[in-house]
This record gives sequence, C-alpha cells and structure tokens, in this order.
Amino acid sequence: MAILGEWLNGQIAENQLRSRTESGALYMEGFLARHVEGSAQDPQVSQTRSKELDDLLIGTDLARRVEGFKIWRNDGMVIYSTNKSLIGRVFPSPNLKRAFAGQVVAQLEYGHDDGEGDGEKADRSLIEIYAPIYRAGTHDIIAVGELYEDADEFVVQRDMVQRQTWAIVGATTLAIMALLYLIVQRASNIIAHQRTTLKMQLAQAQTLAEQNTELRKAADRARMDATKSNEQILNRIGADLHDGPVQLLSLLILKLGGFSEAPIQCATTIDSAPVVSEVDLTPSHIAGQVLTELRELSTGLVMPEIEHMTLESALGMAVDQHEYTTGSKVTQHYDGLPERVVHPLKICLYRVVQEGLNNAFQHGGGRDQRVSASADPLTITVVIADDGPGFGLNLAQGRRRPLGLQGIRNRVEAFGGRVEIRKRPRSGTELQVVVPMEGNGI
Repeated sequence: MAILGEWLNGQIAENQLRSRTESGALYMEGFLARHVEGSAQDPQVSQTRSKELDDLLIGTDLARRVEGFKIWRNDGMVIYSTNKSLIGRVFPSPNLKRAFAGQVVAQLEYGHDDGEGDGEKADRSLIEIYAPIYRAGTHDIIAVGELYEDADEFVVQRDMVQRQTWAIVGATTLAIMALLYLIVQRASNIIAHQRTTLKMQLAQAQTLAEQNTELRKAADRARMDATKSNEQILNRIGADLHDGPVQLLSLLILKLGGFSEAPIQCATTIDSAPVVSEVDLTPSHIAGQVLTELRELSTGLVMPEIEHMTLESALGMAVDQHEYTTGSKVTQHYDGLPERVVHPLKICLYRVVQEGLNNAFQHGGGRDQRVSASADPLTITVVIADDGPGFGLNLAQGRRRPLGLQGIRNRVEAFGGRVEIRKRPRSGTELQVVVPMEGNGI
C-alpha cells in the first residue's frame, strides 16, 4: 500500500504538471505566434511587438504570475526576454532541442536560477515551460517560447491532493488490515477448534489403542492359560491312566501268567466264505497289548518338567525321549533360538517335535529322521523331516497316537502360526511349523 500510495502521488503530480504545461503551451502558441515574424532561419521580434510584450509582461498583474519570458531562435539565441540583458545572447540548452523537435517540455523548480549568469535567483517555486511557436496557419516551428510561471498555488493544490490520496490509501490500508485481522482471528479460532478436536480424537484413539492393547494382552493371557490348562488336563489323564488301568492290567497279567489257555479261534470272512484261523489271542497276550498301548498313551500325555529349560533344551528332550522310546536315531540342528520363551509356546513346540517324530517313525520307518529349529527377528521355524515312503503307504498300518496332526495344527494356529506338510521331491515327508514372535511374549 505504501508503494501504491507513492505511485499514485507521482501520477497525480505528473498529471497536474502536464495539465499546467499544456495550458502554458496553448497560451504561448495563441499569444506569441503573432509577435514573431520572419522565417524559421531568422525569426525576429520587431520593436513594436517587443513594446507590446513588455507592456503585457512587465509591471502588470500577469507579471505576478509570470516570473520571466523568453523567445529563442533555433541556434540558441534569445530574441526576446523580459530580462533585456539576455537579448542577443546565445545559451545552448537540451530543452530547446526537444522543443524545436515539437515537444512541450516542462519541469518544476525550487529556488530557480536562470543559469545565464545575470538573472536573479527566484525564492519561490516555478514551472519552467518550453513550447514550440508555429507560423500562423502552418506546422512550421519558427521559434521556442520559454515561460517561468508561479507554481506556489500549483504546489499547494498538488500537496493537498497528495495528502488526500495518502489519507485514502491509509484508510484503505487500515480497512484491509482490520479485515485481515478479523480473517486471521477467525482462522485462528477455526484452527484452535480443529486442534482441540484433533487432540480429543487423538486422545480417544490413544484410549482405544490402549484398550485394544489391554484386550490383546488379556487374550494372549487367556490363550496361554488355556494352553497350560490343557496340558494340566493331559498330564492328569496320563497320570490317572498310569496309576489306574495300567496298574490293574499289570496285576491281571501277573495273575493270568499262571494259567495255560488254549488259543482262541477267530473267524474271518473272505469272499463271503467263513474261514477259521488260530491266532495268538490268549487273554495274557491281549492284556499285554492293552498294557503297552496304555503305557504309550500315558507316556505321551504326561509332559516332562520343561518350564525352566531353554527352548533348545526342551526340543532336545523331546528328541531324546523319542530316541529312547523307539531306539531310532534323530539328527538335530538349532540356530539362533531365543533364550527365553513363554512356557505355553515352549509346550506347543515340544508337542510339535514329539508328534512330528512319532509320525516320522510310524509312517516313515524312522529313516534319516531330522529336527531343525531356527529363529529370525520375526518368526521361529521348526522342521521335522524323514526319508521314509511318506503318509500315503503306511498311514493305514499305524497305530493311533495320543496327539494327532490336527491337534498340532490347532495348537500352532492358537499362537498365530501355520503348519505345512509336504512330500519331499524324491522320498520322505517334511513337517514345517512357523510361529510369529510378535504377540507371543518373545
């Protein structure tokens, strides 16, 4: 707005000066043209014409407005002046060249000095005007008139208009600033309201996140507790089987051992024709088979004390028990397993190795059994593999185990993991279990 006000004042002053200049030029054109005689090469002001000009411009009311007056020839000679000492003298001036070229030249001067050496310095503001003088009825420039006009009134009017302009610009600026202030205040209120709303929403989101975290932790604790409870139930069932039916069957076998009984005949049907065959199904033999099954069942259900073991030691115990029970050999490899794992997850992975090796021995003949477990920053991976014929050939011949693959799958999925069983390209089967670290207390 300051730049705009300055530009407007400059334009106003320039337009006022231009208007005053055009008036002076018209005055000189209409008044002086008839006093200049001769050609453009030799214009003259006769004595009679000079006397008329003096009577008009010296000692009259017009003289109070006009400080000085000159008529110039093309070569810079003064052919008439109110200051008689300047007549006939030559003073080169760039303004003369512009005026003889047809331009009206004007400028506002303060404390004007004529510059010719003999003039007196004016103590007021003057408008200096150079205007071409044309031959009457033509466009031929025969001389140039120079006029010094009193500018005090002009300066007063210009300053008044400029003050009014600055007042308008200032009032407009204040109005704009007030409007901008209101807009900024309104925007600040809106932003403050939005900030408050966002803070409330953020607080609500944080509260919900904390609630979700607590719910997830509660769910994790419930899942862990459920795993512990299931293992306690299995351990109790295994102990009850060992202390109850197993002991009774052992006593029954001891009592039956003193009796000699004939083999029992078993009838089977082949192609709708009954065939009778003798099988070793004596009561003592049947009781022995039942006892073996119950012992295996109770042994599989009872979990050894692994709570204070590392994960690697717990998995190694599962392998050692399998080797001891089956008499087979298992290759083990562990890489980067975490030292501390929550007990329910340790039980889950223990059961995975137990059931995986049981299946490898049962369906793969125990050939080249391998257990490997590794960990990265995100997951724990356990792989049980063998080089046997796979599930397809021997699945129907195997006995029912206390833990099945579906049970293992359910356990692993409870921890957010996944189970994959795939046949190896040449021979054997591979069971892979992947459990995520996150959410399982690791």
